[in-house]
Amino acid sequence: MVQAATQVYGTAGDMESVNFQGRTDPLILMESLIPHGINEETIFAHIEDFKQRYFLYLKNAITHSEAILLPGVHELLQALTEYDNIIAGLLTGNFYQGALIKLQHFDIFKYFRMGVFADDTHIRNEMPAIALQRLNSLTGNMFKAQDLIIIGDTIYDIECGKTSGAITVAVATGWTDAETLLSHNPDYFFENISNSYSFLYTIKELRNAIELKVQ
Repeated sequence: MVQAATQVYGTAGDMESVNFQGRTDPLILMESLIPHGINEETIFAHIEDFKQRYFLYLKNAITHSEAILLPGVHELLQALTEYDNIIAGLLTGNFYQGALIKLQHFDIFKYFRMGVFADDTHIRNEMPAIALQRLNSLTGNMFKAQDLIIIGDTIYDIECGKTSGAITVAVATGWTDAETLLSHNPDYFFENISNSYSFLYTIKELRNAIELKVQ
């Protein structure tokens, strides 16, 4: 992102110090560049050029990176495909193509039937409403916010879920420590998902509880 921003906007601004946690990609650009005199209108006027350069750099870099797939992730996603009443989706601050590059590297993008990305909105708290629209179009059903289970590793994921009325599941697998996550009162909390069966059991129970409430 630093390379792409420097080429397109002439500077990466504060990007080296901006906290990426829970930020959407456009918000990272704005927080990095606006303090250096590049306004929001200019950022979005050139964002497609930025995206294409960023995706190219990302695709080349990820093959040589130290990125790893955390324990339990593949097993959990695979197990979720066996349940007709659960739809796995992405709600991410990444641009669509960026998410695709990252998750295809680990061969897990295929497990997500739908998603909401930074191309749709740079405001994370708007994403659940967009997810509901897409779920309704995908299935022909009328989902509500209470049907969503939002899983994330930042306080912004918890906030996003609570603001929309979704169930929140926090996991301490990112840079935010368990104490900070718990202080924001997620509905459920896991240190990690290495025990994918325990995690899956919770998701199944939540899904069943939602269905019983509807009935």
